[in-house]
Amino acid sequence: MKVKRYSTEFKSSIVALYNEGRSANSLANEYHLAVQTVTGWVKKAQIVGTDMNGNQVTRAEFNAMQKEVARLKEENEILKIAAVLLGEHRK
Repeated sequence: MKVKRYSTEFKSSIVALYNEGRSANSLANEYHLAVQTVTGWVKKAQIVGTDMNGNQVTRAEFNAMQKEVARLKEENEILKIAAVLLGEHRK
């Protein structure tokens, strides 16, 4: 089965309609989407807080930041191990 890709603008418009009071079921029926698709877009667009500059952060952005922090921590650990190994090698 072919996976449909929707533009960011389309997703944003569906989320905006939901935030204006439309139900996920009515939007899914009208735009021929799965209800889970609509609720997923709404959940990802949900504001979960603000960053240090006062900008709003969505759940999707927050999740991306968490993944980036985990990746950077892993890289940092690898570099620490490499520094120790290189230091022993030079002796």
